Amino acid sequence: MDAPMLDACDTVYVIDPDESVHDAISTLLEATKVRVECYRTPEAFQTVCATRNTQSCCLLLEAVLPGIGSLALIRDVLARDPSVPIIVLASTADSDIAAQALKAGALDVIDKPLFGMHLLEKILGTAATSSYAVAR
Repeated sequence: MDAPMLDACDTVYVIDPDESVHDAISTLLEATKVRVECYRTPEAFQTVCATRNTQSCCLLLEAVLPGIGSLALIRDVLARDPSVPIIVLASTADSDIAAQALKAGALDVIDKPLFGMHLLEKILGTAATSSYAVAR
């Protein structure tokens, strides 16, 4: 059986300061033929956005990020391309920020610790729901 592929998403960008999260998501998506690029800070990701087309992607980001933070990053990414599906990874202690992230335009919030199949379903589901993002 072939690994599932995202029709509308060829790269998943992970922005999280925790390298173990990078490793876990990269391992989870290894069989899907979706490329994973990981960044520790919003600013590192923004540098890539400024020099490369980030259309047809999914963005996974930690609810609490250093630097400009997750909410500013969500707003910046969606201002550039409102079709980018954004999933926020949050601990239960981050519930206020998670609610603000949804108001800022995040598609979903997933509680940590991450559960492999649940996260995979959410990421793969972003391809089907990316038209939702355009309609926002």
